[in-house]
Amino acid sequence: MEQENRKRVVVLGGGAIGSVLAAALAQQPGRETVLVGRRDHVRAIAADGLVVDGLFPGPVRLPAREAADFPLDDTLLIVTVKAVDLEAALAGAAPFLRPSTAVLLLQNGLGIRELALAALAGTTVRPESVFIGIVAMGVTFIAPGRVRCFGGGIRVDPAFAATPFSPLLQGLPLRVEASRDLRRDLWTKLLVNAVINPLSVLLQGHNRLVAEARFDALKEPILAEGWAVAAAEGVPLEIDAAFVNRFVTSDNITSMLQDFRRGRLTEIDFINGAIAGRGRRHGIPTPVNAFVTALIHALEALRTGKPGLS
Repeated sequence: MEQENRKRVVVLGGGAIGSVLAAALAQQPGRETVLVGRRDHVRAIAADGLVVDGLFPGPVRLPAREAADFPLDDTLLIVTVKAVDLEAALAGAAPFLRPSTAVLLLQNGLGIRELALAALAGTTVRPESVFIGIVAMGVTFIAPGRVRCFGGGIRVDPAFAATPFSPLLQGLPLRVEASRDLRRDLWTKLLVNAVINPLSVLLQGHNRLVAEARFDALKEPILAEGWAVAAAEGVPLEIDAAFVNRFVTSDNITSMLQDFRRGRLTEIDFINGAIAGRGRRHGIPTPVNAFVTALIHALEALRTGKPGLS
């Protein structure tokens, strides 16, 4: 236990998920947790603590910084930035990584670990110390220093359970468990995201609106292409619109809609765009997912005033 207590958790990414996770970790006695986020969020936390509506009755006090610019010896680096920001975030932390650093990636989409390993090439972090986690939580960023949690949990790579960092994630008010089938869980989450995330942007609605059965005709073709590509990748799935509708249990808004409303790039290329990309690799037509990806890019271009599609 003494050895575990000397280990530290740094959450790189002070958005909704990172803030909820950091607050939950900081509430555990004897565990050092640092949250790395944007300046306004960090300053608000320093002044008044981190408020997590729906999880804790009052503000949580924890160290918050604007950069992971300190040695990360014996540190679990939990990376919660968006997939589009992953390379830059890891590059910023690279000079401070150590052989004793473990990295847990909590991004949406496909190809995350491969992207991270490419960004970490040349650092002292070993590939076997880089793990994937799958987040299934309803969370919303309200304002600097304040987020809302609707509950949920995280499934982690089974190999992570064998590391000395695994006990640090136990005993939290959030479910953290090892995945029984990581690839199946990744694809299941991907297909749910491929429906809920872009439709929330196109409909400009919260999750329960998107989950209504009257929109099932929009969901089924997205899912059908996803099944075909997943099967070609060796992951047979039969997820229909009814499954997706049951999966949505909270009334929050998706991370993609939150990003879109804040003028940030979405993760569409790692979700529907990834389905389309893998489909091309396997010779499987995915016109619906390609069209959805193009629509979101078009909305991003209109919002920023840039001509054309990104």
